[in-house]
Amino acid sequence: MNYSVSFTGHRLQKLGFFGDDDPMAVELKNRIYSTTAALINDGADAFFTGMALGVDTWAAEVVLGLRRIHPEIKLTALVPCPEQDKLWNDLQKRRYREILRQCDEVVMVSERYNKGCMHKRDRELVNCCDVLVAVFDEQNVTKGGTQYTVDYARSKGRKVIIIPPL
Repeated sequence: MNYSVSFTGHRLQKLGFFGDDDPMAVELKNRIYSTTAALINDGADAFFTGMALGVDTWAAEVVLGLRRIHPEIKLTALVPCPEQDKLWNDLQKRRYREILRQCDEVVMVSERYNKGCMHKRDRELVNCCDVLVAVFDEQNVTKGGTQYTVDYARSKGRKVIIIPPL
């Protein structure tokens, strides 16, 4: 049975990590990898990411890495607006553009930045998936895109897999 998976999760500063090589970040990336590999083995073949810094980027890199073993899987980036990376540093921009280059498809959700484009991207992530994987701390809920996306997925009857950040 083929099905689709979208990812959502907090940015690094909300997770309290000091960078990608922080031991807790490495452990979390390993759990994202294990979850994604299990979903592929269960039939998932289409993956979607919103390409924000943090979990979205990690999930995209995990899918791209697993694509070496499973060339049949596809990765689509749902980018909220062309200016998404405008305020990022050079390293973040290079990483972002390299991921986009490797995606099977890049969809621009809004033509330009506006107040609602991030939530529009979040809704699109849910609308195109059967399963939402969320790196999310349900015990310490904070308002933001991840909470919004998880709530929207549940309201739409999507299966939600929670990966606790710590």
